[in-house]
Amino acid sequence: MSIDIKNFKWIREPKESTITDSRIEIVTEPHTDLWQRTYYHFRNDNAPVLQMETDEKYFSFVVETDFVDSHTRFDQCGVVLYLDSENWLKGSIEYENKDFQHLGSVVTNHGYSDWATTEIRADVKKMWYRLSRREDDYCIECS
Repeated sequence: MSIDIKNFKWIREPKESTITDSRIEIVTEPHTDLWQRTYYHFRNDNAPVLQMETDEKYFSFVVETDFVDSHTRFDQCGVVLYLDSENWLKGSIEYENKDFQHLGSVVTNHGYSDWATTEIRADVKKMWYRLSRREDDYCIECS
């Protein structure tokens, strides 16, 4: 099944983006993120999100991300399933330094975020993600 880009809508449209039938490029502003309450109380719900709504209880969404321009700590690139500022999940790469970056997932439920992460080489600049829903269960895979 192909996806019609006309069915997508912005949550916080960025100042700079390019959308074609085969490519979506989003350039985010500094200090934008999706993150909610943790023990250190940092909160941010200001990153741009381009999404489509669905009532489908079974789906998989596959996307290739390109992270080639990452060079600043906390630069991120990934995929998100966003309900509202209190409930969402994301899978992403987050640049740390010239030696490594973080491959991780964040689940935010009722306004509290939890991050699972592993270190990967800093020279990994592309990542495939598959985000799947099976009724009330969700899975983010990467390669």
